Amino acid sequence: MTVYTKPHLSFADQVGLLKSRGLIVDDEAEAERLLSVIGYYRLSGYWYSYRRPLDGALRDDHFLEGTTFGQVVRLYDVDRRLKLQLLDALERIEIGIRVMIGFTLGRHGAYAHLDPANLDGRFTRSDGRHPSTYERWLRKVLTAQIRSSEDFVLHFQHKYDGRLPVWVMTEILDFGAMSHLFQGLQFADRNEIAARLGVLDRHGDGNGAALANWLRVLNYVRNVCAHHSRLWNRNLADQLAPSHLRPIPDLRHLTDHQVSHFRIYSTLCVVGFLLSRLGHGSNWAKEIRGLITTEIPACGRRLRELGFPVGWAAEKPWIG
Repeated sequence: MTVYTKPHLSFADQVGLLKSRGLIVDDEAEAERLLSVIGYYRLSGYWYSYRRPLDGALRDDHFLEGTTFGQVVRLYDVDRRLKLQLLDALERIEIGIRVMIGFTLGRHGAYAHLDPANLDGRFTRSDGRHPSTYERWLRKVLTAQIRSSEDFVLHFQHKYDGRLPVWVMTEILDFGAMSHLFQGLQFADRNEIAARLGVLDRHGDGNGAALANWLRVLNYVRNVCAHHSRLWNRNLADQLAPSHLRPIPDLRHLTDHQVSHFRIYSTLCVVGFLLSRLGHGSNWAKEIRGLITTEIPACGRRLRELGFPVGWAAEKPWIG
């Protein structure tokens, strides 16, 4: 095991190290300030693409000729703004699907989520040694309810027996818990919600399995954004399943061999599609288009690094 021996460096020394590796720094004082509030290793994820390539996917410590500190910081800021745009969209998607789950499951009864008979057996079944996925999910939800200071939760605790009707309970779910509950719905309920959102199979019926896949991916992307991790040039740990995209005309282009689902492009298309189905129009897509097409080239980078294929601008989810 190799022992880490690199010394602690002042911010001025960090600037000096970057300059010695070929990075152009026009304003050293400003570079020091930015390193002090953003951090060397956070920015290193953005300047990695500007380092000279070696054989394979590796890069050496020296920068490509002409690379500036300003380009790196601008790319960092583009990524920050992209994540804020995504969080805005994912909030609207989360709220819309919460309402659909509460409405659909609520037809089985006000407390349908407390009765495993109203849910998919794979969700509620235990192997006898470990709690079921449903039991773990319910424990998390009840804990969230106990800790909640929302007025509507306190109202049900003081006026009633403390149980929240399913259409109220959905309001305290985070994206992950909402995604798990959707996956735990009965087959028909999942498909009904998917159909309302235009997520269809090859027969034109609602495809709940596809929407469950999308929600897992969106939950992962939301966590990346919410925890201020790097989205730029990131290989996504969860990806969209191409087979679920093929029956949907607006998303069929994502099944082309040149589209990589490891990068963010295809997820952006799905987000744009769901927003349009929820009635939020095309403003979000227009804003993303403006940010991406203006700022990424200005940083000396290519849209391909985010998974954007040739001809992407002609596809319907990117209207405007």
